[in-house]
Amino acid sequence: MTIDIGNLRVRFDGEAENLFNGMDIRVEKGEKVLLLGPSGSGKTTLLNIMGGLISRVIDIPMKADTLKVSEDGAYVFQDPDSQFTMPTVGEELGFVLENKGVQRAEMEQQFTDVLEAVGLDVPVGMNIQELSGGMKQKLAVASALLQDTDTLFLDEPASMLDEDSARHVWDTVESIWDNRTVVIVEHRVEYIWDKVDRVILMDDSAGIVRDGTPGDILTNHGDLLRAFGVWHPRSWDRAPVFERAKPTEEILLEAKGLDVRRRKDTVIKVDELKIRRGEWVTIEGANGTGKTSLLLALLKLIPSAGDIHHRGKKIRKTKHIAGSVYPVFQNPELQFITNKVFDEVFINLEMHFDKTEAMRQTGKILESFGLSRVAHLHPLEISTGQKRRLSVATAAGGVPEIIMLDEPTFGLDQKQTFRMLEFFDGMTKAGKTIVMITHDKEIQKRYPSRRLLIEDGRLTERTAVDDAPVNQEV
Repeated sequence: MTIDIGNLRVRFDGEAENLFNGMDIRVEKGEKVLLLGPSGSGKTTLLNIMGGLISRVIDIPMKADTLKVSEDGAYVFQDPDSQFTMPTVGEELGFVLENKGVQRAEMEQQFTDVLEAVGLDVPVGMNIQELSGGMKQKLAVASALLQDTDTLFLDEPASMLDEDSARHVWDTVESIWDNRTVVIVEHRVEYIWDKVDRVILMDDSAGIVRDGTPGDILTNHGDLLRAFGVWHPRSWDRAPVFERAKPTEEILLEAKGLDVRRRKDTVIKVDELKIRRGEWVTIEGANGTGKTSLLLALLKLIPSAGDIHHRGKKIRKTKHIAGSVYPVFQNPELQFITNKVFDEVFINLEMHFDKTEAMRQTGKILESFGLSRVAHLHPLEISTGQKRRLSVATAAGGVPEIIMLDEPTFGLDQKQTFRMLEFFDGMTKAGKTIVMITHDKEIQKRYPSRRLLIEDGRLTERTAVDDAPVNQEV
C-alpha cells in the first residue's frame, strides 16, 4: 500500500512544542525506505504513525491534513518482549497462524520453515523468557514473516544479533519483500544500505532534512551524516583512537571451576577467570552461547557451581559485591527505579556527596551522555537509545570498581557510541574495570585490552588484535 501523511503534528504530554511540526511524507507501494537519524529524533514515533499504531492503539495527540497509513502491517518492535503474547515459541507462532485461519495440521511445518529461515534453532516448546535477547529478536522477525502482510515495519530488528545472524536475518527479509512496502528504522546500516530504495534523513528536532537514494545521501550529504552523528558505511573512519588500557596486577574478581547453569543444565564451563583493575574486557560469542548468563553468574544472580572471589574474599550473595560491581543490563528498563531521568543518576551520587555537589555532578553527567534535554522526563518516556545511555550514566553516578555491561551500545547512533567509548576509556584510565558483552566487531578489534570468547560451552581468550582463540588461563 501507499503511505501518505501531510502536515503532521504531534505533541506529547508535558511538552511545549510539537514533534513533526508540519511534516509531509509519502512512501509508494513496494518501496523500501530507511528512516535514519540520531537517537531521540522521533524515528520510532514516525514508524508507529505510519503503521497506524498511533493513534489507533497508542493514544498520543496528533493532527494531520492527510493521513493514509497502514491498517494491517506486520511489526518488529525495538524491544521484542513488548510484542510477545504467548509463553512459548510454538504458541507465539501458532497465535499468528490461528489468526490467519491456518489448520493445526499445517502449522508444524510452517514453524520449522520460518525458524530455519531466521536461524533460530530451538524447540517450539521452549519458554520465550529463556531465550537470549538476540534469539528473541529472531523470533519476533519470524512472527512478522508468518503474518505475510503487504507492509512491514521493522524497528531495529537486528540490534542484538551477532554479525552472522544479523546478515542472515536481513537476507531472509530481503528474500520475501519484493512486492511489499517496507519501512525500517536501523542504526546498523551496513547490512541494508545497498538494499533499500530511499534513505530519509532526520535531524535531532524530528525534521526531515534530506530524502534520496542511499548513493545520493552518502555521496552528496556526508557532511550531514557526520553532523548528525548517524551511522553510515564510512562511520568508523572517524572513530576515536585510544591507547589500550593498561591493567595493574591487582585481581579484583576471580572465578575458579565455574559451571554456569540455566534450567539445571550447565551452559558454560570456566576453569579460571581473573579480572584485574584497569582492564577493558570484551565477552564475545554467537547469540545464545551464554554471554549474559556468565555476567549474571559473576554477579551471583543465577545459580552456578564453583567459587567466585572479590579481592580474595569468597562471594556468596549479590549483596557482598553490590557496592563494588555495577551491572548494566541488556534491557535498561529493568534497572530504572525513579520517575525522572535526572533522579536515576542523582540517587547514586547523593550517597557520596552533599546535595549541591550531587546535583552539579548529575547535570554534568547527563550533559556528557546527551540527556540534558530529557532530564525532566520519566525514564520510560525516552527513546530506546536514550534509555541505553541513561543506564550507563547511572554507573557513572556510582563509585564501582568494575562496571559489567550487556550490549551497552545497541540502539545508539554513531555520535553517542563514540561518546560512550570515550567514557569507557576514561574509566579505565581512572583505574576502573570495564567488562562488556558486545557483538560489534569494530569495537572488539579496536578497544579492549583483553577479549574473551564463549564457544562450544567454554570460555577461552582472544588476544586484542588476533581473532584466533588461544587456550590459556583467562
